[in-house]
Formats: sequence, C-alpha cells, structure tokens
Amino acid sequence: MGISEKLNKLRNHAFYGIIIKYEGVVFLAQDLQINYLNQLNTDSFIHMLDDATECYKFYWLDAVLGLFSCGKTEISFDELINQMIVDAWYSVVEYHLHLGPKNAMGEVTNSLERAVLLLEKSSGLSSTASREEIMNAIQEQEKLLKKAKTQLSRNVPYRLLSSFMPNITGNDKIWNSPVRVIEVIHEASKLYCFPYVIENAKGLQKTVQINEKWQPFFRDHYTTIHGWIELKKVRYLQGRNPGVPGIVYKLEPENTKLRKLRYVRELWTSVMNLRPVYDIYSEQKMTEENLTIDHFVPWSFVANDELWNLMPMESRLNSSKNNKLPVWDKYFKAFADNQFMMFECVQQKEKMMEIFGKCYRDNLVAPWSLEQLYVRGCEKETFCNVLEKNLRPIYDSAKIQGYSMWTISKETMR
Repeated sequence: MGISEKLNKLRNHAFYGIIIKYEGVVFLAQDLQINYLNQLNTDSFIHMLDDATECYKFYWLDAVLGLFSCGKTEISFDELINQMIVDAWYSVVEYHLHLGPKNAMGEVTNSLERAVLLLEKSSGLSSTASREEIMNAIQEQEKLLKKAKTQLSRNVPYRLLSSFMPNITGNDKIWNSPVRVIEVIHEASKLYCFPYVIENAKGLQKTVQINEKWQPFFRDHYTTIHGWIELKKVRYLQGRNPGVPGIVYKLEPENTKLRKLRYVRELWTSVMNLRPVYDIYSEQKMTEENLTIDHFVPWSFVANDELWNLMPMESRLNSSKNNKLPVWDKYFKAFADNQFMMFECVQQKEKMMEIFGKCYRDNLVAPWSLEQLYVRGCEKETFCNVLEKNLRPIYDSAKIQGYSMWTISKETMR
C-alpha cells in the first residue's frame, strides 16, 4: 500500500497524528497536509533511489534538496555538481572511502570520486578543509574539473526521474539523447507531476526547476527526506567498503567534540604518577603537560575511542601524525608494552581500577577487550598476542583502504 492510500485510509478513520513509516521515511499524518499530497506521485518518489548501482543518485538528490532548502527553485547543473563534490569530499579524502569499484588497472572508475581526487591533488586543500574552502577551490579549478563535471551530468539528472517514467526505463535511445529525454520529461510531468523538470541549455548551464506543487512537501519534510537519503547512502557505501567500520560517521567532517577521551586521559595520567611512561615515537618521558591521547590506528578509520587503540603521545607530534599509520614493525611492540604496563597498574591499585571502570561505557565496548585482553592475571606475552591478533587486521584494513604511513621527520623530533 502506497503513502497516498495509507493517508486516505487514515483520513477515512480520522486517525490524525499517527506516524507513518514507509521505506525508511517517517511522516506525521497531521503534518502532511493531505490536500497537496493527493496531487503528488509520492509512491514514485520513494522509489527514486531504488536499485542504485552507483552513488550518483544519492548525491544529486541531496544536492537538489540542499540547495532548495537555501531558497533556490531553479538550479544549474553546475551548481548541483559543485555541491555533490563538496558533499563527497570528506568521505573520499578524509576517510578514504571508495564511491565505486576500481578497474583491472586499479584505477578509480566512479566519476564523482575521480572529481574529488582531482580537486584534492590540484588544490592542495587539507582533508579537513571547510565546505566554503572546498567550494572556492572548485571554482578556482573550474577548467581542470570541467570534463569530470560534464561526465557527471550525462545521466543522473534524467535517470533519477526514471521511477516516474517506467514506460521508457529500457529505452536507451531516449535516455542517451539529452534533448529527447528533456522533452519526454516535460510531457510526462504534465500527467504525473514530477518533482522537477529540466530546462535545456548548453552543457552545465542546463537547469533543474523544482515543481511548485512539490515545494511545500520538500520544505515541510526536508529533515526527514535528507535522513532517508543519508540512510540509503550509508548502505551503498558500506557495500563498496566492506570491513570499514563506522561508515555512518564518515559523511561529514569529524566532530572532535564527540571524542570520549576524558577518562582515558585520567587513566594514563594516573599511570604516569606510578611509573615512567615514554612516548613510543620520540622515546621521551611523558609529563602531564605534554600528554595527548592518540589513536594508534587513526580515528578516521576506526570511528571509535576504544582503550586498546589509544596511547599517550607527545602533543608536539600529534598534528604531524594526524590520520597516518605508524610503521607496525617499528612501533607496535612499544605500544603493546605501554598497554600492558597500564593494565598492570590497574590491577595493582584500587584507585586505578575505579578509573578503569569509568572507561567501560565509552572505551571498552568491544567484547573481546574485556573477555580476552584486560583479564586479571594475564601474562605479558599472552596480552601482547591477543592485542596483535585483534588490532593487526584493523591496521591492515586501513592500509588497504589507502591510509598513508607516517614518516617522522627530523624537524618534527626537534
């Protein structure tokens, strides 16, 4: 049963205020303004993102609605594709996610991913650049990006509307002719009320015009629809990046305020009051003043603050390491030694055990850490073997995903 049918049933029984959930989209009946919904083909709308073999539909529809929420009802292809590149930046550059497969030569085939990587290479922007900085860089690199942007404009603006035109789904003769498909969209929209139509122009100057009848729906339910698109996007990206944790956190720039390191820092500070603790990279003795907590495998890959991946580090080195991987053979043993020393102290001091207990909620979530690693009386060799068995596959996955190795320069060590 479609949304419209459900609403009619609700209207007949006067069950206003009921929440409707359909294909991951949640609507509140009393807010849906039934009069305008009866004019809309909402069943076709909720199938716009079905059977996506590439990511373009998600980013295009999100860009359309995002720019509409800023007050735009007529939007050029150029503006929309710029927005798509900005939206994909953090997933590709900061988190090393792949938006599509690679070919036999190991080359990226996804046009949006290629555009983002081309911009990264040509602009010199950091992976954590602001959205405004990324947009400015796109405009500065307009000539360089034109070919990639043109490629992105060839199919998705039209194909996204295919759920409204099932009768031409397999007709490549129409789909492959922008002029013809634009004509078909205009004619079909008179009967089926499409969310938008396309006005013809040269290249990227073609425009999307959002239908007046759909505008109240998009305006009233933007947050819900955006969440639905994000859910679809996460599912797609998980399929393209199997084994990568925390995909849901990798659509936006990292929010360091979400880090849960308070009790970990307190724990390592307490260890330093009992025994000398040395930075595994500089081999310098740690003090409370120069202490920072670092992820051995970067947070941008693991997307968690598990204690077994955290270590004390000199704050002057932290920004240099950033999202890079330390050389395993060179640094893991010292990392594991520090971890074992920390847990020895926990077992010896009741106060330390209390602090360790505070880490349970946010830093000791993986079951194996309490069942196999942080086990009272565990011998050092066993402890280090368990830590390596569980951390090494994560490290190797990050390396395969494209995380670079950290080389410590002499300037950094000074």
